Amino acid sequence: MRIRMYGHLTTRRDCEPGRTGRAALVDARDGSRSRSSRKRTTFRIVGIVLSAVVVVAACGGPAKTPKSGIISTSAQAAATSFAQTFNIGGRRQLYLTCRGNGPPTVILIPGLVTAADTWSYVGDSSGLKASDSAVLPEVSTFSRVCSYDRPGTVREDGSLTPSTPVRQPTNPERDVADLHALLAAAKVPGPYVLAGWSYGGPIARVYASTYPQEVAGLILVDALNEYEQSELTPAQFSVLVAVFQGDNERRMAQWKDVEQIDALTTYAQLRAAPPVHAMPVVVISSDRFDPNAFRARLPADAPVDFPEVFWRAHLAAQDDLAGLFSGAKHITNTDSEHNVQNESPQQVIEAIRDVVKQARRH
Repeated sequence: MRIRMYGHLTTRRDCEPGRTGRAALVDARDGSRSRSSRKRTTFRIVGIVLSAVVVVAACGGPAKTPKSGIISTSAQAAATSFAQTFNIGGRRQLYLTCRGNGPPTVILIPGLVTAADTWSYVGDSSGLKASDSAVLPEVSTFSRVCSYDRPGTVREDGSLTPSTPVRQPTNPERDVADLHALLAAAKVPGPYVLAGWSYGGPIARVYASTYPQEVAGLILVDALNEYEQSELTPAQFSVLVAVFQGDNERRMAQWKDVEQIDALTTYAQLRAAPPVHAMPVVVISSDRFDPNAFRARLPADAPVDFPEVFWRAHLAAQDDLAGLFSGAKHITNTDSEHNVQNESPQQVIEAIRDVVKQARRH
């Protein structure tokens, strides 16, 4: 069973020692998810698989990135489906998979500990299965779409990504630099529509702030955000940090190089990032939560009602996040726990389709 933390929510599988699934997320939200043979319970907090893909294209050399950071869309003519690693410099490789035709190019950014294949699976608490109705294959029918494995992420079969390990914990600014280098090395054409789930949300936001001319739209799926801290008292937030630490320790016992984040650094970088310029934004929030599964992850001295306190703070933080972007659409009726992209993929697909349409009009 996995614990998938929603920013701070989790799915149970990662919280238990000895399991082969992704470990619970540091930010409680990206915890882990259960496979069809394993039950999983997702908690929605802030911010934590892919069917076989045809490998067609050979790896290209490092791309010469224009000053805007956007590779000319004329490169789209040569675009093919692929799933492979690319050299991003510093003797490091990152795994990337792309298919479909654009522009724009949709970049699906997974949650903490989660690999690109999460966007190719559907399912609920009874398990997941690869499906053509999942987000990545469906989006590929109307736009170019890519996803990638950050260092230390874990695939649905329990194996670590082939992306080169790095020192942990990570943070959004470092992950944005990696993603930017990867898109250049793989010659992925912009502009980009970024869809970030859980911890992928902070990466999408900081990328849009850092490279504003490259990004044409944002979809934030139950995204980890800094308002989760501000909606809790200092004492309550210290409990959440303790939950994250416990999840980190369980994951490290399973995978030496597993991805981790420092929640305080993540929140600080989000607060320090320049505002995202005007663009289409959709915020999608989970609306179901299992307090008992979350309670199992609490330190022994945590208040008995902390799961309910956390859930209220999470919902309020999602409202705060939507209010950060002028004209943002906020989807709250998802009938889903934290893994919205797996449990309610059609809502995510339609949100991406809507943002892609708006991007093409500009």
